[in-house]
Amino acid sequence: MNFLSREAQESDFATVQRIVDANQKALNPDEISFGEMEAKELLQGFFDPSINRLLKVNENDEWECLISLHPDLDRERFYLDIYRTPSSSLLPIALEMAIDLAREANPTFRLWPGVHSADSYYQDLLAQRGFKVLRRYWLMQMKLGLPSPISLPEGAELIEVGSDEQLLFEMWQIQQDSFSEHFGFMPRTFESWSKKIIQGSQEKNQKAWILRMNGEGVGFVDCDDSLLHEDSGYVAGLGVRKAYQGRGLGEILLRYAIKENTEAGREKLALNVDAGNESGALRLYEKVGMSISSEWHQYENPNWAISQDQS
Repeated sequence: MNFLSREAQESDFATVQRIVDANQKALNPDEISFGEMEAKELLQGFFDPSINRLLKVNENDEWECLISLHPDLDRERFYLDIYRTPSSSLLPIALEMAIDLAREANPTFRLWPGVHSADSYYQDLLAQRGFKVLRRYWLMQMKLGLPSPISLPEGAELIEVGSDEQLLFEMWQIQQDSFSEHFGFMPRTFESWSKKIIQGSQEKNQKAWILRMNGEGVGFVDCDDSLLHEDSGYVAGLGVRKAYQGRGLGEILLRYAIKENTEAGREKLALNVDAGNESGALRLYEKVGMSISSEWHQYENPNWAISQDQS
């Protein structure tokens, strides 16, 4: 099949919004819409600069397919997103192109495509290439009302991080310890981690708070405005040091995020969770009134870089 393609630029965010929304709404009419902040982040890259391509069949057509390949240099992985309009026939070509782009960039990295749980066609294409489900993730949401009063334990205090480098360093230490046993975790340097946090505060109004117990930083929560177009807050991260887990501190942090977003006038609050998380996170989110609104799957083929002709 003949087709046209070009590199996607940050100025293409409206086109990206259109393609992603058309893709997601066709799979789930109740899917939340894709916002401008999310589109720009997709084009910039989640960790390091992304590799993006737009595809279409005819010159006079609108762009109908997006490849967004996200390198994570610290973890030696590629995260892959492919979206297309419902009438597009370019998904097989886009998947082949995406694999070629990843192979050219670094064939030793792991490649993790993300797929909506209702996208059976894409799932079949991945299965044909030897990819299998690696992990399942849920987007959870809740409607906000009057927040319950937050009672801090004796010796506890919540501190907003802001741009203070010492507080950022403390938050980084907590985050690295909190997630050290989570699936796929690999340590990040403070330099690379803090750069992303500072960027988030500038571009998505990301705010973070540390929970201290008797002067020791034991937990954190951070929220941003990436879902502001849905009148929703978003919890980007929440963690408690391993030594302090099981004491209800995660609930304190989450309820504080609920309070902050309610007072900011948001109608909803959302977050993503690993369905295989064994830390009790799902039970906590359900306890405060959150429910699953959508699901997506991450796939992997350890031999993805071997061409089909070689296999």
